[in-house]
Amino acid sequence: MGLLVNIDNGGSFTDAFATDGERVAHIKSPTTPHDLSQCFVDSLTRLSQELYGSENLAQLLGETDHLRYSTTSGTNAVVEHKGSPVGVMVAQGQEQLLYGAADTLGKSGLWQSMVPGVPVALNIKAGDVDEVALMAGFTTLISHGVSRIVVALPSPEEEALVKDVVLERYPRHLLGAIPVLFSHELVRDEDHGRRLLSAVVNSYLHPGMEHFLYGAERITKQNHLASPMLIYRNDGDSARVAKTTAIKTYGSGPRGGMEGAVAYAGLYNAGTMVTMDIGGTTTDISMVIDGTPTELAHGMIGDEEIPSSLAMGDIVSIGYGGSSIIRVENGEILIGPESVGAAPGPACFGRGGTVATITDALLLAGVIDPGNYLGGEINLDKSLAESVIKQEIAEPLSVSVEVAVDQMIGAYEQQIADHMKNIIDSRKLDTRPLDNDKTDMLAFGGGGPMNANGIAEAGGFKRLIIPAYSSVFSAYGIGFSDLSHHYRVPMAEVAARGVDVVITEMRLRAQRDMYGEGMEAGDWNEEIVVSGANKGRLNSQAYQPGAAGDTDGFLDIAKSLDDAALQLTATHTLQHLNLTRGAKIDSKPAKATGKATINLGGEEMMLPVYSLKAAQPGEAGSGPALFRDDYLTCLIRPNWSFEVSSNGDLIVEKQP
Repeated sequence: MGLLVNIDNGGSFTDAFATDGERVAHIKSPTTPHDLSQCFVDSLTRLSQELYGSENLAQLLGETDHLRYSTTSGTNAVVEHKGSPVGVMVAQGQEQLLYGAADTLGKSGLWQSMVPGVPVALNIKAGDVDEVALMAGFTTLISHGVSRIVVALPSPEEEALVKDVVLERYPRHLLGAIPVLFSHELVRDEDHGRRLLSAVVNSYLHPGMEHFLYGAERITKQNHLASPMLIYRNDGDSARVAKTTAIKTYGSGPRGGMEGAVAYAGLYNAGTMVTMDIGGTTTDISMVIDGTPTELAHGMIGDEEIPSSLAMGDIVSIGYGGSSIIRVENGEILIGPESVGAAPGPACFGRGGTVATITDALLLAGVIDPGNYLGGEINLDKSLAESVIKQEIAEPLSVSVEVAVDQMIGAYEQQIADHMKNIIDSRKLDTRPLDNDKTDMLAFGGGGPMNANGIAEAGGFKRLIIPAYSSVFSAYGIGFSDLSHHYRVPMAEVAARGVDVVITEMRLRAQRDMYGEGMEAGDWNEEIVVSGANKGRLNSQAYQPGAAGDTDGFLDIAKSLDDAALQLTATHTLQHLNLTRGAKIDSKPAKATGKATINLGGEEMMLPVYSLKAAQPGEAGSGPALFRDDYLTCLIRPNWSFEVSSNGDLIVEKQP
């Protein structure tokens, strides 16, 4: 096969992974937020350097079968309030309530950034639209500087009336035509508030993302990528740029990690798998139970938790990362949520950081190699780390720097473990495998493996899995996605129009979209389910058709769910990354590549250093020990053993 290339564009780093089943390359490249096209090209160029020994972007893309791309563009726009302003039109009498949005979001900075002006009220009576008032409303919204308009009315029929007038007055071929999104065309949701908010977020993100993604796609075409670039979405699948909505890219990077976790749960027979993705600013925690990722039926957007009409992975972010600020208050070590990010970064970066972080502590403890951090891209300064920890932590606690370092690491690991247990408990999910030692922790991200063993021990886990490509695992996980499109019709509409009519309509929409993806009839499969919310979580059950026009089967299932709907998914299976599912390998002693002096538990000791990249399947040993590679550092604690699996992953287990 040709190359499978996956790119995960994160806030600090852009991760990339490529393989053709034999060759493997993975890199981390600094994200360039001022121009995301630059880090996109940089990542591809560096992959070509890894594969061919010299930069050759055209050769890389010419050999690529599928390029899947997850972008942080939408997430950054929400976090930084830097999208395109949107005008809103609602039904008369709802302009102040905004279908409930004013109560929850009217005073938030994000809402004010998205919707700078007062919504315009539309009066539609007896199927008639007041065209003069409608055009006056357009003029008012445009005067507020909006670049797009969202029309969110109670029914699709009312929106269709407005659409007819808009297209007549402002046909799309005119340069002056302002883009208008009709909420029911984006998503079918009987909750007007959620539908409105989803449409507003989508329009807010669309212009900037459209400009960037089509620019990235143009670069791939110029360099001879044969198949269209695919955009990875927050529902776990991919589609070409022209068939992707902006809101579907929000939070898509972390969802890549979930997709990889699903594959790993199957590989290692984990009934329940808790994932921990530690980056520079946050730790993302999610769960896979019985091979299925936990999902919210209505995903939340931004820190304001804007409720959307779309299902999203249940991923909880907490303010613990490699750059999170550690301080002492009232004799207690506190961590985050504030972060120094990549600039100025931890004090040891030498970029002006003046506060303590876990990266500074791990450096002084000897866990991090100062000359090979991030593959040697940054040389760390131990003296700067010592100075800031002495001032910010040791002196307020009246302890030595060595003791302060040990307490910082202990507090960091215990607090993340406590958060993890609280998240699991708060979800009230069926995690019975937790009771029979079949719950594993999967740790990844740039900082995930470093403290993973200590966190696993504090959290009561018995088995810890460190993926071979843990530093780029979200990019890696994207490689398990397929090309798909989803169509959802609420229960009330299905009951009113009839199941057969609705399914026929959804199939026609799927046919149109899959043809747009370049698929011929028979190139995709369909799945029809009844989906809805059960205690806020996405729940789907297979739909069993009855006699023509019979809706009883649908209604019986729907009664047990909130916001139930009939959903059709059309899927074209893509090539996936291969996992090695070998039989049990005979263990053999792991071969150390060196030694390192570290401070563990307040005691200085010499530990063997191993390389996961160089290790062979079956190599095993016991802690304390240290694994170090260009982008991976993992401290193995005492009373834990380790073994390299047939897939090249590091399996760490608690000893009796």
